[in-house]
Amino acid sequence: MSNGTYEEFRDALRAFESGWDRDRYEAGVIQDWQLDQWAGGVVADFYPNYSSWSDLSSDEWDAMSYRSMNSLGFVGYQFGEALLIDLGYYTDDVYYGNGAASNTWDGNWTGKNGVNSLDDFTTEAAQERAIQEAFGYNLQVIETGLGYQGESLSDYLGTTRIYIDNGQEVTVTLTMTGIMAAAHLRGAWGTLSLLQGGNVSTDEYGTSILRYINQFGGYDAPSVGDAIKVYTDGILLTDTGGGSGTGNVSPPLEPPVPTAPTGNGTADAPESTADVVITWAWGTDVTIPDFDPETDTIFISWVGADALDVREVDGSVVFAIPSNNQSTTLSGVTLADLSPANFTILDSTAATEVLSMVGSHGTNPGGDGNGHSHQHMHVTLSLASDAQEIDGFMPAMGDVIEIDPDISADSFAIFEESGDALGQTVRIELTESGVTKQIIFTGFGLADLDLGNFSITDQAVLNEVSSALGQIIVTPGVGEGYELSYDADGSNPPATTGTTDTGGVKFRTDSNADDITGFRPGTDQLDFGGTSVHGMIVTKSSTGEIVIDSPWSDAAQIVQGVTYQDVTIEDFGVVGNEHFRQDMGAVVSWEQGVGPRDADTIYIRSHEYGVHEVIDGFDPAAMKISFLYFGTRERLNVEDSSQGLVISSLPTGQSVTLTGVSKADLIPGLVEFHHDQVMEDNLEVPFGFDQNDVTLVDRTVLLTPKAPVGATTDGYQTRTGDLTGSSSGTNNGGVTDGGTMDTDDDQTTGTVSFAAGADVVELTWNWGVKTEIIGFNASEDVLDFNSLGEGNVEVSENGDDLVFEVVENGGHTVTLQGIQAEDLNLGNLTADDWNSIDEANSALVNQLEAFGMSIA
Repeated sequence: MSNGTYEEFRDALRAFESGWDRDRYEAGVIQDWQLDQWAGGVVADFYPNYSSWSDLSSDEWDAMSYRSMNSLGFVGYQFGEALLIDLGYYTDDVYYGNGAASNTWDGNWTGKNGVNSLDDFTTEAAQERAIQEAFGYNLQVIETGLGYQGESLSDYLGTTRIYIDNGQEVTVTLTMTGIMAAAHLRGAWGTLSLLQGGNVSTDEYGTSILRYINQFGGYDAPSVGDAIKVYTDGILLTDTGGGSGTGNVSPPLEPPVPTAPTGNGTADAPESTADVVITWAWGTDVTIPDFDPETDTIFISWVGADALDVREVDGSVVFAIPSNNQSTTLSGVTLADLSPANFTILDSTAATEVLSMVGSHGTNPGGDGNGHSHQHMHVTLSLASDAQEIDGFMPAMGDVIEIDPDISADSFAIFEESGDALGQTVRIELTESGVTKQIIFTGFGLADLDLGNFSITDQAVLNEVSSALGQIIVTPGVGEGYELSYDADGSNPPATTGTTDTGGVKFRTDSNADDITGFRPGTDQLDFGGTSVHGMIVTKSSTGEIVIDSPWSDAAQIVQGVTYQDVTIEDFGVVGNEHFRQDMGAVVSWEQGVGPRDADTIYIRSHEYGVHEVIDGFDPAAMKISFLYFGTRERLNVEDSSQGLVISSLPTGQSVTLTGVSKADLIPGLVEFHHDQVMEDNLEVPFGFDQNDVTLVDRTVLLTPKAPVGATTDGYQTRTGDLTGSSSGTNNGGVTDGGTMDTDDDQTTGTVSFAAGADVVELTWNWGVKTEIIGFNASEDVLDFNSLGEGNVEVSENGDDLVFEVVENGGHTVTLQGIQAEDLNLGNLTADDWNSIDEANSALVNQLEAFGMSIA
């Protein structure tokens, strides 16, 4: 028995996709605040005589469903830019799925079928034709793909299949409309992957492809051939109608022009006017003492649910981003006090989490409304760490225990213990001066851990951990790497995790699995998921092939026949682990010639099997050593030898020998890293340097794989290290002139004396450096803010001095001694040509005006 007509199938699909589902609305599942969000305004903005969306007629309700826009910018039937590009309605170079975080609709409309704008497209006539073209397009791809295997859809339609979804067996009957709906949710290639490979995928909101096959299956449908002709020949079926009325629907009164979504929640308060703003701000802890839930608003930027932790602690609500070492506390406010009216939340996964916790159980259009996923945990232990109990650490999710270099094997122990009170635990004992303390990890045992859950500098401590885990670390001979060999015997084939936007295969990377064969650059994609850099790296075989490698053993997966010159950074997909993104980008950048190659610098790499360089004539007093392209955080070795200083790493065994040089000859400030390599992973330790003495360089000039929505990649922080002497004519304190700079022992503070003549103070990312300028002459000297944004600089006056701080840059400040804001004018400010920070009405200039600067 049929579930309804083909028109009723489309009505049901559109209602669910758009969120404008009258049955769910009247049942209370969908609420007015959600319809406000998806409509882009309240009901009175569209129908001035109505006070509630429930007042709409059936025709008016249908008209709004075609206008509905979700938090990622999908409209109506949840059309996105990529699909409309495929169907010929739209063109753009950057769009959702290809460089943009959402559908921005800032491209060009082709005029197909009279559609020349987004407004034209958000109508019944346009979308009913387009959805049937989309069905035809997807069915053609599916039929073609099945045909390669000697199959067709007729081999599947009407059959009952069993699939595994989240570990559970799910039985579905495959029907034409179910497959149409599934392809609209996950694309033709996602549906083809389900049919041929049993791969069950979900959309951005966690909605399973099997749900669509079940929910929208069993309606009347055209033949496969007739459905495809709508796309190929433009032949629309006789049944073209959509909606529950006659199809002659007047548009809403003076509809507002759709814009980028303002976010989930009903506050509709942008970042500029919200009372509380939660965005990425490293190391900040803010307490709001007087938040009023009745009137105040909270803006949450692009922070995903996987990064955001929301909880009530001692009668106060705490919003934390643990991976970014930051929190915002609403003092005296409980979760029960808050409502959707307090929030504007850009990321839908975060909205699902937050709004469900404050009592309004929101759902995204077409989504399941499932919420929070595990927040990555990185626990750093040193001899100064307190005894503590740590709950929520999840080894399988890539959580990491970092053991600081001050912990030796003599002071360290790790073991498993079970008891009635805490259940199964892993305990780390740290002993100093005869006093022992325990750090207790609850909920798992040693068998659940592997070496990828640890970041350890000291080899003896690493041996202790590996022994406890029963994972033997095999070390090749001196100057050697592990031996690579091809393995594609089918005993452990690489897993696939879905399809790419270009119709290719996503291969799950696994150093313990068989090699990846048949990889098609530009079509297929590598899927690294959230794997930690402490458990996986990328390297290069001696024949140039890409290798998915373990830092700890000879386990390796070769992407057979594919070199770094064959791929683009997009072929590496979305990489969840920030440090892995950095190291992967470093390797690809080196191989593709991206980034600096200074003649006075030796660039240390770790990814090349069989490469051993011997450098004669290295001058440690004048030349630099850079780790900008270094591709691992583990197993770096720096040692003196009879030939000279040898810098090497495993698993590749790649090495550089600086003849006639010893560790003692090196100057810390002439050894360069990017920020996270030393400030978080201590790669400076094998040199015997302090992390505050080495130089930090900018890595944002390198290629970087895509990060998950809401995540960022560090590397902009810069700082000149300890050069053990004065600097002339350099950017050591952010100064370009012929003056001299005197610094203290750790090079974090310096004093610069300006001489006669025009001088320039360079303000840029210079991590932690505090520079005092003596002799700044407001009649001729200039402050150059380069590429700093308006929100990157804060101005203050300290007595008779004017202070500029580059925020979130380790306390980096430039102080003009004896200068006040009133001494300056716009002529003292400059920046990059494209940068408006130095112009009237910018945030920087407004701050200076508040302190007395005149722009007249």
